[in-house]
Amino acid sequence: MCWACEEEAMWRRYQLEVAVERGEIPPGFEPADFEAAGLPVPPKRAAASAEAANPFACDAPDTA
Repeated sequence: MCWACEEEAMWRRYQLEVAVERGEIPPGFEPADFEAAGLPVPPKRAAASAEAANPFACDAPDTA
C-alpha cells in the first residue's frame, strides 16, 4: 500500500472512531463501514441540517 492510501485509510478510521465517540453516524458513512472496521455502530444518525450549518461567521466588512 502506498503512503497516500495508507494515510487515507488511517484518516477514515479516525473519522469512524470520532463518530463512535459522538454517538452518531455522519453523512457519507453507513453502519457497514463501522462493522468492517470492527467498531460498534453508533445508535443514531446525524441530522442533515447539522452539516449544512456553518459555525463560522465573519463580521468584518468586505472592503477589498
